[in-house]
Amino acid sequence: MDEGRKEIDPYEYIDHFMSRAAHVVSMDNNGQINVMALLWKTIGELWMIPMITIAVAPSRYTFELLTEGVREFTVNIPSKKIADTINITGSLSGRSVDKFKETGLETIKGKRTKVPTIKDCSLAYECKIVHSCQSGNMASHHLFFGQILTAYASNAII
Repeated sequence: MDEGRKEIDPYEYIDHFMSRAAHVVSMDNNGQINVMALLWKTIGELWMIPMITIAVAPSRYTFELLTEGVREFTVNIPSKKIADTINITGSLSGRSVDKFKETGLETIKGKRTKVPTIKDCSLAYECKIVHSCQSGNMASHHLFFGQILTAYASNAII
C-alpha cells in the first residue's frame, strides 16, 4: 500500500523538523494510543546514534504512557492538510478524550515500533526510548531520548 512517503536519512529535512510543531504518539501496555502536541523537541546524535529528544511535563497523560507504557514514541510533523489538529491535540487530555477520534487523525502501523505514525504528515520518526531524565532547573519537564529507528518524508516535500 502506497502511504505517500518514503524512508529517509534521519537528518534530512532538519530545518522542516525544527521549524514546526509536532504530534507525539505514545501507547499504553494494552495497545491504546494517545497523541499530544509537541513544541519542545530536538534532533541530533548521542554516542553516534540518531536521536530525538522530547520534553514532556510530568502532569501530562503522555508522560504516564512514556514512563509506564510502551517505551517507544513517534514524532510526526503535520502537513498543511492536518496542521489545524495541533490545536486540538494540545488543548485536550487523552485521559478523558480519544484525540484520534476527535481530530480524525489516521495512523500508519509502525515498521520498527509498536507505536504507529500519523498519516498525512510531512515527516515521521519511529523512536525507542533509550534514556530519560529531569530537565533540571530550566523547566518542570522530563526529557525522553528516543533512538530514531526509522524516518519518513512525504512525497510532497521530497
